[in-house]
Amino acid sequence: MDEKNYKQVKTKRGLNYSYYFSAPSSSDKPTLFFSHGFPSASFLWRKQVPFFEQLGYGIIVPDHLGYGGTDKPTDTKFYGGRGLAEDQVDILDAENVKQVIAIAHDWGSYAVSCILHYFPQRVSAVAFLAVGYRPADGAVNPITQPEFFRNTLGVDLLAYQRFFVEPDAAAIIEKNIDSFINLLYPETPEVWKSHLSVDGATRAWIASNRITPLPSYVSEEDKDRLRKSLLSGGLGGPLCWYKQQIDESNLAEADKLPASARDIHHPVLYIAFTKDFVALPIVMDKTHEKYIKGPLTRKEVAGDHWALMSHPKEVNEISKEWLEGL
Repeated sequence: MDEKNYKQVKTKRGLNYSYYFSAPSSSDKPTLFFSHGFPSASFLWRKQVPFFEQLGYGIIVPDHLGYGGTDKPTDTKFYGGRGLAEDQVDILDAENVKQVIAIAHDWGSYAVSCILHYFPQRVSAVAFLAVGYRPADGAVNPITQPEFFRNTLGVDLLAYQRFFVEPDAAAIIEKNIDSFINLLYPETPEVWKSHLSVDGATRAWIASNRITPLPSYVSEEDKDRLRKSLLSGGLGGPLCWYKQQIDESNLAEADKLPASARDIHHPVLYIAFTKDFVALPIVMDKTHEKYIKGPLTRKEVAGDHWALMSHPKEVNEISKEWLEGL
């Protein structure tokens, strides 16, 4: 991803966004909108962008709020709902792109879901990687209602999120950033079972500054880039993506969304990563069964949460085949 292709725009909310842009090779080629999650920035897509650029697609890859060259407010009201969707639409407008095919991962799936809720006409189709569609629902809160996963799956699936919303989480992570990176990018995927989905285990791992080897798909250069990116702006902004789930104003806005706006009629690709022990495919499948009313294509890749890094050829080829069939 050539640094010369990065641009800046100030959104209507007064926020400065950095984004990668390259134009399509011809007027009949659509533009792909790549949406990253926690704790990455736009460089997460470095193994996808060149592949699709060579095929002639237009490319837009924002640094989402809190990351990279984009503003990093620590007020959670900026990280949810219509406002978040408007920011992304402002980027499209800056490039005079009327409609995109969105490809999303992790919290990037939430960001794209917000566009689908409020500006569905700006998306022609959407691919969800690992984390599926996130319907706006203020009544369902994975942080304050852990019994849902305990009762249905027998595991405190998102226990780590209760640490991420605690007041001292950012400081602990910044102090022990290498330990944090080793946990978020584990040498073996099963680590997430015992240290993300057990109450108190995430805090204990990071606070003790536990260091483990990197997985094969993360180089020391990758780790250094991620470390510098996170420490340059701090974790206060990125953790707001979790905190917005318990922000009363965001919850109230979600409750006002008409039920019909939660249904998705777009063509959808869902790529399940079968060794992801937090973004469980079974959970995504149940959500998709309820809300996706358009054509759904479901594929699997035998990788962990970061299979778009560890298995880029498979992910890219599956996405390419789906795109060509639209």
